[in-house]
Amino acid sequence: MANNDWDLDDLLDFHYDREVPDNNNDFEIFDELAKKPEPPKPQADRASGRSYDAYDEYRRYEELRHKSEERPRYSDAQERPHERRRVESETPRHRFIDEDEGTSDSFFAQYDRQNSRAGRRAPVEEPDEPPMFHTPKEIDALKEASKEAYERYRSNYVKGKKKREGGKMRVTKFDRVLTFIYIIAFGAFALSMTVMNVLPFGMGLLLFGVLILLSLVILVQTRKKNIKKWGKNLATLLAVVLIVFYGVGTAYALGTLSFLSDTSVDNEKAVGNITKDPFIFMITGIDVDGTIDEQGRSDVNMVVAVNPNTQQILMTSIPRDYEIYMPDYENAMDKLTHTGFYGVPTTIGAEEQLLDITINYYVKVNFTTVERFIDAVGGVDVESDYEFNPVKMKDWTVQEGMNHMNGKQALAFARERKAFPDGDRQRIKNQQAVFEALIRKATSSRTVILDYNKVLTSLHDYFEMSFSSREIRKLVKFQLAKDPDWHIYKNTITGGDGSLPTYSAGYAYVMTQDAESIENAKTLINAVMEGRMLQKDDEGNVTVVPEE
Repeated sequence: MANNDWDLDDLLDFHYDREVPDNNNDFEIFDELAKKPEPPKPQADRASGRSYDAYDEYRRYEELRHKSEERPRYSDAQERPHERRRVESETPRHRFIDEDEGTSDSFFAQYDRQNSRAGRRAPVEEPDEPPMFHTPKEIDALKEASKEAYERYRSNYVKGKKKREGGKMRVTKFDRVLTFIYIIAFGAFALSMTVMNVLPFGMGLLLFGVLILLSLVILVQTRKKNIKKWGKNLATLLAVVLIVFYGVGTAYALGTLSFLSDTSVDNEKAVGNITKDPFIFMITGIDVDGTIDEQGRSDVNMVVAVNPNTQQILMTSIPRDYEIYMPDYENAMDKLTHTGFYGVPTTIGAEEQLLDITINYYVKVNFTTVERFIDAVGGVDVESDYEFNPVKMKDWTVQEGMNHMNGKQALAFARERKAFPDGDRQRIKNQQAVFEALIRKATSSRTVILDYNKVLTSLHDYFEMSFSSREIRKLVKFQLAKDPDWHIYKNTITGGDGSLPTYSAGYAYVMTQDAESIENAKTLINAVMEGRMLQKDDEGNVTVVPEE
């Protein structure tokens, strides 16, 4: 077969029939078709009988030739497109000339047309991709555009993810911070309440059991993945509420411990167990306003015997002008009120000698203490034997019977003596009525739970006692656990009138001692300490219940 007898149709038929040439002379046809430049001769694998594809062979040749040529470079001033561009080589692609047709066309175009006529799929030509060169400014712009594109993708992805998951949410940084704060707040609250130790065992167990259960629910809901949005929001709200609760509780406990530490003094006469052993404490009221370190006369003097086992409280009042003897001053005689100038130990020594008792504790108050204390507990209900207008509050009328009083009114009521025929004796009764109402209000469960810290805060710098912090906390715990129904009894020591030489003021009015009244007071106090029961007779006098 002559070389010029081969045309493109013969070549295509030859290759698509997948015939393998019998001898090397047949390959000379390709040299005639593509002499400028000459394509590499195809290497047929005669051993395996595999034919070659002229189009693929020529395409590989063209790719190698284009890669070897120098490509045009962009300058910074030229516009560089962001999409792929095909850059044609300066050297035009080799074109085959069909002299019979009188047209000039590329080998690829003729090949594609023949494929189309034969119903074959034309191969897709992938354009060459030239290297891109960018300035630093363009690189930064591309990075920023890439970042923005990623953020848009991520935002759309997350939104789509939430929609696909039915509104489920994942753990965020806020959830981790909230969990950390919650754990710290709960730990501080648990530690402070353990140190303070005022809750009964059952109440504490119930409280911490509920809090631990809620904490587990909150931690699981805030840390769990794929949680429903409403469930996570509810858990977050509950966590915030409990954090506030823990903060208030911790402040409450720390404030209580601080107050008890500041107002307590050393005491060598304390009982072993204040919630089981009977004890006696003295209330001394100084007739001054202001802080508790102010010195003054002891106008209110009350010895209180308490027996936790029988739930009895006996208040024994001693008149301010009563004749006493001071052991600290070689048993010098004076009025009880003057011992306030010499300090609480002198007052305690005089009363111990008078009643032949041991006073285990004391509480020192003044006018400001009483007023602030009563206001802190929301006022007290006091019963009055008379209707009168106190000298300290002439615009206010005390009604006979029950009266609700605030701090200022209760103080004016307790200080009044000129409005009564019995003078100081009636004032003592009024003082006992105020303190009884105050004790009942202060020992109520509501006051202990809700107003406890408020009371302590209001009394800071206006209150002094020899009860230790631990003993006060045990009493509070006892009150919450047992909620005892205290039986409160009142007694007053009486005496005669006289003018005697006193240690501090020379001759002055003195209420002389009444041996029978003093002996009766001793009997009642000893009965309470020994656990015997007291009662009131028909005339309102306190007596000991006879033993059977």
